[in-house]
Amino acid sequence: MNARIISSIESLKKAIDVDPRILHLNEVEKQVSNNEEVKKLSASLKKIEEEYSFLLMHYGDKNEKTIAAHHSLYEAKLALDSHPLVKEYSSAYIAVRDLYMLIDDILFSPYRRKILHIDSL
Repeated sequence: MNARIISSIESLKKAIDVDPRILHLNEVEKQVSNNEEVKKLSASLKKIEEEYSFLLMHYGDKNEKTIAAHHSLYEAKLALDSHPLVKEYSSAYIAVRDLYMLIDDILFSPYRRKILHIDSL
């Protein structure tokens, strides 16, 4: 790689490291990881997911127990997703994902167009 490309990559990395969207996501991620209520909701969801998978595998999706477990799974996921910290994390994640998609588009879209153009021949 030439020096200009390396310098540009380093500048991009520095800009990403101090971007407020990424800093916010990192901070909220720490809060989510350390929040006891979120940990309990997440553990409950995982346990219910395992129970549902077991029932689904052994009894199928039409079984009464499987249907009840599916409903419990829905409620556990809703409870976790409704927690204010998890909502904030999801929102922050979307902002960072959009940033990365924009960077990806800027850097790689010229190559995708060439590939698509070649494929359409």
